[in-house]
Amino acid sequence: MAQVRKLAIWPAWFTLLAAVLLAATPGLSADSTYPTRSIRLLIGFPPGAAMDGVARPLAARLSQLLGQPVIVENKPGAGGTLSSAAVARAPADGYTLGIGANGDLVIAPQLIKVDYDPRGSFTPISLVSREEGFVLLAHPSFPADSVKELVDLARAQPGTIHYGSPGVGVPHHIGMEWFKKAAQINIVHVPFKGAGPMVSDLLGGQILLGIGNVTAAPLITAGKMKAIAVTAPRRIPALPGVATFAESGYPSVDIGGWFALMGPASLPPAVIRTLNAAVREATQDSALNERLFSYGMSANPTTSEELARLIRDDFAKWGKLIRDTGVTVE
Repeated sequence: MAQVRKLAIWPAWFTLLAAVLLAATPGLSADSTYPTRSIRLLIGFPPGAAMDGVARPLAARLSQLLGQPVIVENKPGAGGTLSSAAVARAPADGYTLGIGANGDLVIAPQLIKVDYDPRGSFTPISLVSREEGFVLLAHPSFPADSVKELVDLARAQPGTIHYGSPGVGVPHHIGMEWFKKAAQINIVHVPFKGAGPMVSDLLGGQILLGIGNVTAAPLITAGKMKAIAVTAPRRIPALPGVATFAESGYPSVDIGGWFALMGPASLPPAVIRTLNAAVREATQDSALNERLFSYGMSANPTTSEELARLIRDDFAKWGKLIRDTGVTVE
């Protein structure tokens, strides 16, 4: 009889131990069983893009922390809006998430018709990283080496200088249109289908000027292209020798980007807490931070509420820039 009683208390003891271990696991709460299976992480750009480069090491670290695979799925198209639309349509169970950016969550919805409400179709989980700014690149043969020289050249030859960007309506494009307005110059926009094709044409000399990302730093160091200026409030650590637009008298050209972890609207609070804690832990990883640095970014985890406020504030900020510059998408 005593033996029977001893066996009977085993399940209660085991349950208590499991609860203690669960509570000690990063990102998980004692009353949560999430996640119990693999998680899809959708991104709106192809392999090789900056978003892909950040999402993959982040997913690997989240997999370790959550104890379930986090599988990156590339769903490129329409500046990231196809991927965001798929996240918005997914079940609100935490098993389909997405990496969003100010391009698809803030800018694109004010320029084109999208299948989601950027302020109502998602659950903000956490900011992942901030991109301090972009870099104005030029082919080595381009006659201007500074913002002042570019402005002087553009004023002397209005409408003859062309600049490339990763696409119509991306932050890079709107930032350059804002610069044109501030400098009162006329240079012509040439949109590309991504930063990669634009950089290829810059290297080949098919276009001599383009606004790109800090990932071009090795090409700048190798002398294959030159950097005119960065669109950041201060010099970017990955490009310490490149001046800002502000240093040349254009402080309003302060244009950057960010990546955030998002889910469908109405995610359960326990799921939000679990994922938010995991992102905070993941962004302390040294390898991930080295990757972010190479992209001109830095880790910047936030609460869900702080990310929601950033999206609201940026929606207003970029809306004003769009109206002031008159950027449209045909």
